[in-house]
Amino acid sequence: MSASPDMVAFIVAPFQAIWRHRIILWRTSLAEIRNLYAGSFLGTAWAVVGQLLMLGIYALTYVVILRIRPTDITTYEYILYVFCGLTSFLPFSGALTGGTLSLVSNRNVLLNTVFPAELIPLRSVIVASIGMPVGVIILIASDLVLGSLTWTTLLIPFVMILQLMFVTGLVWVLSLLALVFRDIQHIIYYGIMMLMVVTPIAYTPSMIPPGLGILIYMNPLSYFVICFQYLIVLNTVPPLTLVSAMIFLSVSVFVLGYAICRRAKASFYDYA
Repeated sequence: MSASPDMVAFIVAPFQAIWRHRIILWRTSLAEIRNLYAGSFLGTAWAVVGQLLMLGIYALTYVVILRIRPTDITTYEYILYVFCGLTSFLPFSGALTGGTLSLVSNRNVLLNTVFPAELIPLRSVIVASIGMPVGVIILIASDLVLGSLTWTTLLIPFVMILQLMFVTGLVWVLSLLALVFRDIQHIIYYGIMMLMVVTPIAYTPSMIPPGLGILIYMNPLSYFVICFQYLIVLNTVPPLTLVSAMIFLSVSVFVLGYAICRRAKASFYDYA
């Protein structure tokens, strides 16, 4: 059965909006990134230094202090395994927090006809996710040094785009709610802390007790983290069921989030 024209228009609407305003979105995102590091001694180099610091801290914590030794991968592979999780999780948490508060922080442009309000959360997601491509580059370089770089690395941008779509869909809705319910930012703060625990960043599937594996797949962020780990550490394509669930989750949340934001934004402006 073929899709109706209305359904097709519904699905492609967010992509059309982004393409139509791509130039101003790109320029304002670059300006935000420059402002983020303006005045610092290292400037935008902090995007790289920060990722390396996080890798060092977590490697020290799990490998040296906690002395975690997985049986199915080497110590060096485990360090990459943890960093794969961080490369996905840290940009997600930053994008979720920054995107949710983006409309609250930009009240003056909510009614701007040049730059639509629904693209403000997307811009915040892009800015907050700058660490993801930097982390991926570091991971690829590390994988190359270990001599285990394979063609599966080419699929990483696909996972990155899907994660950006997923978190953007979430913040399109949450950013509107934050205009009315200021408690949202506190809920997200503690929610991210819980996600840090239940997301398979520092533990492999073999470490999960029998019967608790289902809890991993109840966490939507797990799909992106696990795909990163499959492609970089395990050097293999993730299971089709995992990939299918990730694609469906990302596209549906992205499209629905945009539709809700676009149709409901006028009702929330009085609270800005």
